[in-house]
Amino acid sequence: MAHVLELNDGFHLNYTNLMADCIGALGIREDEILKAPRLNRAMAAMRTLREKGQVRGHDEPVLFTRLPYQATESEHLQRIRQWGQRVRRNFRSVVSLGIGGSYLGNQVLLDAGRSPFWNNLPPEEDTPRIFFAGNNVDPASIHDLDRILSLPETMFVVISKSGTTTETMAAFMHFYRRVQEAGLEPAHHFTAVTDPEQGILLEIAREQGFPVFFVPPGVGGRWSVLSDAGLMIGELAGLNTHELLQGARQMDQVCQRENILENPGYLYAVLCHLFYRKSDINEVVLMPYCDALKSLALWYVQLLAESLGKERDRKGRRVHEGRTPIAALGTTDMHAQTQQHREGRRNKLLTTIAIRDFGQKEIHLPAEGDLADRLSFVAGHSFSHILDAARRANEDALAADGRPSCCVSLPCLSEFTLGQLLYFFEIATAFEGELLNVNAFNQPGVEHYKKIMKKLLDGPRR
Repeated sequence: MAHVLELNDGFHLNYTNLMADCIGALGIREDEILKAPRLNRAMAAMRTLREKGQVRGHDEPVLFTRLPYQATESEHLQRIRQWGQRVRRNFRSVVSLGIGGSYLGNQVLLDAGRSPFWNNLPPEEDTPRIFFAGNNVDPASIHDLDRILSLPETMFVVISKSGTTTETMAAFMHFYRRVQEAGLEPAHHFTAVTDPEQGILLEIAREQGFPVFFVPPGVGGRWSVLSDAGLMIGELAGLNTHELLQGARQMDQVCQRENILENPGYLYAVLCHLFYRKSDINEVVLMPYCDALKSLALWYVQLLAESLGKERDRKGRRVHEGRTPIAALGTTDMHAQTQQHREGRRNKLLTTIAIRDFGQKEIHLPAEGDLADRLSFVAGHSFSHILDAARRANEDALAADGRPSCCVSLPCLSEFTLGQLLYFFEIATAFEGELLNVNAFNQPGVEHYKKIMKKLLDGPRR
């Protein structure tokens, strides 16, 4: 029996290979979904989050659910659009300086909205090359990026809500010096994205006269891809940000349905949670079958790990919760990870992502010719058909051994479907936090290492 949640716009969640009638004893029954522990409390908590921006145990507002509803003709988004037009007219390269959500989400927008090979394709007249830095402090990478850039033709976008992000601000300081040494005016080559009220970066930007945009209050870094931090890069890449927000808005609306079997984000979260609780399935492998979505898997790693990996629950009990996310790419990582998925520990749930139509980028192999007989296993096929056969073979091989997998499929990869996909994983992660009864919006473990690192950097300079 097939178990598929289909939306009218073509978004599908196929969870057949998670159900007991397909994979046997390890699988989930429908009545278990409907009676999942904490289900009603989690749904009530999400209503409160949407309506009031309040999350129990979190002392700040949580407002990421409001981002899809930004009015695309508002003065705020018009300003981003005008800034993007000016940068595209005057600069041939843009360097986005950020880490975590300030980097990963933007990489997704570029890769999925344009191409992972964007900077190597023939340049378009009004769309610059886009590079990412400030996500590490590897001197070799910064050194080589320096060799690529023509500083008079480069805009740097510095993204840090606090202005104290070590990696990002180190890169900013380096390029600021380089711009000064080149005799250029920093105010013409830097844009800041930061907190609207306070912080070192806000102070520097105002002193220097940089254009300033904001990560709004109540939106943490890993939830910020639909805020200024992401929309600005989307504008620079020439994406239709209106469609991106529309896709996210549509997903939020269907994820308010009270029937859990008709609510894709909540259903996915409940299924993952039940496997985690029932069978200790504590690793989730996200495997897009699309090179353009490889960076989405990396974005999801931060989203899930930082949101749900918590030492204590809301009652202060030591619980050490959270599943471990693993990024993979189909078919590439079928040759690297599938041996472990199929015959290793039974602690993994595979989620695949499929694109049903690659449009004008499709490639068809010849059915006849001097190679067709010897390569008959691929001759006459399209690349997307081979790709989909590999995905289905992977899922079927796991199911044959009673191992769980599910598939999210999109009719095509567009700004609209990308907005859907990003928001689907965001809302599912927030909902799973409620099922676990942990605060999905803080990151005390990250803050702990940052404090130690800053103490180490207070020592001798070298």
